[in-house]
Amino acid sequence: MKTNIKLLFTAAMFIFLSCSDDIINKQPLDELAPGTLLQTEGGFRSALDGVYGIMKHDFNGYSFGIYTIPEAISDDLLASSSPNDYSFDNSVETLYPLAYNGSTAGIEGFWRISYQAINNVNTIIKQARSSSLKNKDAFLGEALGLRALLYYNLYRFYAPAYNTSTTALAVPYRFETDALLTIKSRNSTQEVIGYVLADLKEAAALANNTVNSYRISKTAIYALMARVYHETADYKNAILSASLALADSRYKLENTLSALEKEWDKDDSSEIIFRIRFEKSETGQTAAILAIPVYSSYPYSVSTDLINLYDKTKDIRFTVYFKNHPTVKGSYYPKKQAGTRTTNAAAFDPGNIDLKLIRVPELYLILAESHLRENNAAAAVTNLNKLRNARGLENYSGNDLTNEILNERRRELAFEGFRFTDLKRLGLGFTRADGTGLPAHANRFALPIPQTEIDRSGIKPNPGY
Repeated sequence: MKTNIKLLFTAAMFIFLSCSDDIINKQPLDELAPGTLLQTEGGFRSALDGVYGIMKHDFNGYSFGIYTIPEAISDDLLASSSPNDYSFDNSVETLYPLAYNGSTAGIEGFWRISYQAINNVNTIIKQARSSSLKNKDAFLGEALGLRALLYYNLYRFYAPAYNTSTTALAVPYRFETDALLTIKSRNSTQEVIGYVLADLKEAAALANNTVNSYRISKTAIYALMARVYHETADYKNAILSASLALADSRYKLENTLSALEKEWDKDDSSEIIFRIRFEKSETGQTAAILAIPVYSSYPYSVSTDLINLYDKTKDIRFTVYFKNHPTVKGSYYPKKQAGTRTTNAAAFDPGNIDLKLIRVPELYLILAESHLRENNAAAAVTNLNKLRNARGLENYSGNDLTNEILNERRRELAFEGFRFTDLKRLGLGFTRADGTGLPAHANRFALPIPQTEIDRSGIKPNPGY
């Protein structure tokens, strides 16, 4: 079985890399020059949708890396020791052992695809600023929101935590005014966060909510602002931004088992504020990010300490997020991301899942922690309980609210990449059951700058690589 998966992986990678060369060598926004494509509102819409399309790249690109990179470098998962288990993107072999370097494929691919998307976004921003089209502001706002999201994820992967050092090097921030081949040095963490927030503030003033959750909306922009403010300990603004996002009545917490199952198995929920959408006709492997049931391959099992955080009887998340491991007695595999909406088991296609990048529950957790940090324990408990009650749990009645909010983040946001960010921003190390791990503030919480980028532009590598 492992041999079959490897053969499929190799074939898919050959196709992907062949296509990537064509994409990289084309002019921005495909074969049409920006001045030609971006003269109509339909052209702007096609160009923006093309950026979301770039973010769908599998394996060593964006759509696998957004989850498997941070999840493989944290403590919610344990790598399988079975020779029959194989991760589609090689994360269990290259990232999980924590020995990654600047040549590790997923690390290089996420960087490359992110900057490819940014290049296209910058072209859209530049053209929108000078456009006279009626709805150009809405397109500009969406593009600015996309640029902020892309840079935020580059920052959280390749830079040290903001609260560790605001002067540490992060990533180069390229603007629409920069020439395509201009080499830029790395900006500091403080500069990158400042640029991200500036883009989001401008975007919020321009964007609207006429788009659906498949595109960046004003609500998604407010939610992303809340995330950035929360991570950088600006709790007052985190509260304001999260509240603005939750004012959108289109989005709300689900409170039944069937609704939660529908969210993760069928990509259908009022909790999803922004996602990268995959249609049923798009064959792919994103549903095999952390487990591959269609191949009976389970590269990861769930750590016992995460499992023990749940009330297995009352918490409706438990059976949605986890399933009994078929080969390791007493263990579970991460079912949450293994949706079946587009799976075709007869064709050995694991299928795609929507990449749910911004959801309502995170906002309540941001409010809970931010209110607590602002010495408003009552408001913190209120927001924590809104999420707990929706998941079938009673009101919190313990005496360690700080720890409970962090535990609730771990329970709710499992396998969405947040554990890595929380360990990093809070200066926490981890030790897995197999003895592997990272100490607090370890250099490896900042991924290595890809060697191809260092060779091309001469920018400085990260410490420790």
